Amino acid sequence: MQFRTTATFVIILLTLFSTSVLAQEGYEHLAPVAHGAGRTYVVNNSGLSAVGLNPSLITPDDNSLWTISVFPISSFGIDAGSSLSNASSLSDIFKPGSGNISIAKRQQIADLLSGEKMSGRGDAEILGIEHVIPSVGTLAFTWTTHAGLRTVISDDFLNFLKSYESRITQYNGSYSDFDFQGMWYSEYSLTFAKKIISSTGDEPFFRSLSVGGALKYVSGTGYIGLDQGNYFSSKYGNGSATVDVNYTLRSAYTSDFDPKNIPTSFNFGFITSNQAGSGFGVDIGASAELFGTSGQGSTLRVGFSITDIGSISWSKNATERVADHVHDTVVYLNAGNSDYTTALEKKFSGKLNDVSSFTTSLPTMLRLGVALNLDKAGLTIPGFVSKAAIEFDDGLTSVVGSLNHPRIGLGLALEQSNSVASLRLEGGFFIEQGQSDLTLGAGTTIANFISIDLSSAHITKLFSSGSKQTDVALGIRLLL
Repeated sequence: MQFRTTATFVIILLTLFSTSVLAQEGYEHLAPVAHGAGRTYVVNNSGLSAVGLNPSLITPDDNSLWTISVFPISSFGIDAGSSLSNASSLSDIFKPGSGNISIAKRQQIADLLSGEKMSGRGDAEILGIEHVIPSVGTLAFTWTTHAGLRTVISDDFLNFLKSYESRITQYNGSYSDFDFQGMWYSEYSLTFAKKIISSTGDEPFFRSLSVGGALKYVSGTGYIGLDQGNYFSSKYGNGSATVDVNYTLRSAYTSDFDPKNIPTSFNFGFITSNQAGSGFGVDIGASAELFGTSGQGSTLRVGFSITDIGSISWSKNATERVADHVHDTVVYLNAGNSDYTTALEKKFSGKLNDVSSFTTSLPTMLRLGVALNLDKAGLTIPGFVSKAAIEFDDGLTSVVGSLNHPRIGLGLALEQSNSVASLRLEGGFFIEQGQSDLTLGAGTTIANFISIDLSSAHITKLFSSGSKQTDVALGIRLLL
């Protein structure tokens, strides 16, 4: 019996993205120091690490005029559920002539998708060039690649999926608002920041104000997404099964993501592959230094940014699969399972249409934060320059890469510097709906020439004995 329900088409295209090791999203892993310091990206940042997070902070703290990074001497990272490492086990679904999907295979698929274990996120910086132009401002050009996979699927529905032939004749069920999304794209971003207010007084309340913005061209490689408002319900009784289904599944992809040629590992060809879509986006940000102290320091920094304002228009292999409020009743009394389930599956599969294009938003994010210089506040930690920070983040669109729920992070960053090598240590925690975890990070700058930072925002899950979640952010920079 062929398995052609809504879940089939979702699984096909989810696997399309999840089989790559770096199938993630977002800018957060390009800022390993802030990542380890409680995910305080909008205030605990500087230089190229601030691109895509708060453009007003791209001027480096170390006073270098040039910063250059070329992959792999750059920043990249991964935040992946435990199933991503097993995603290749789904690839035999797409082999020609594979025929029916067994109950055992279906159970394996459901287990891999349960608990959001197939979700993943991350990014990589391919090229970054930053230049401080005295009396003018700071200019940065970056080429980054991002992808995301979000699989928020009801475990009740996945249990139903495992053996729906028998369950559909014995159980009533209603499921809605599945969140299945995957997206892979590159960004070419030009960012500019300038200090527009600077006080020269000894201890001014308002020390400085910096603003920044970015214009980016977005090149999309692949997309898969279920529209909101989807649902599935079944009811049995009187020798019949009644099913209601509603969904629209949109997809677009280049030949690299052809479902007949599923990738099973990271491929640098994805970085320069043909476009499936394109668009434009902007970032805006500001930061202010308050409660100035003697010298040029300040006690408090506040930051604000809205990033990834824009959209992508997808046109390559663009399709929509639609089941528009399908309602069907099939009599199964005196009929074999294959008869009534096949009849229902034809309804479930909806109608596949080629479309000229469709448009999706970029993963727009709002960030607000405050950082306190502990030394200036009289809370010195011996041997270190230290600051504490708190940040509020929220997603402004429903696209994968934009947070589903608000997040609050709190972190501490310590730095000890000398002419040979500096030492950086970070720690903190974050809280959002459905999860919380500890963050840690460490780094060094050697001979004022190369800096290396490593951090994780899922310390407890990284070493969990149950469902593990790998989260690592690595940054390597050359300072000139």
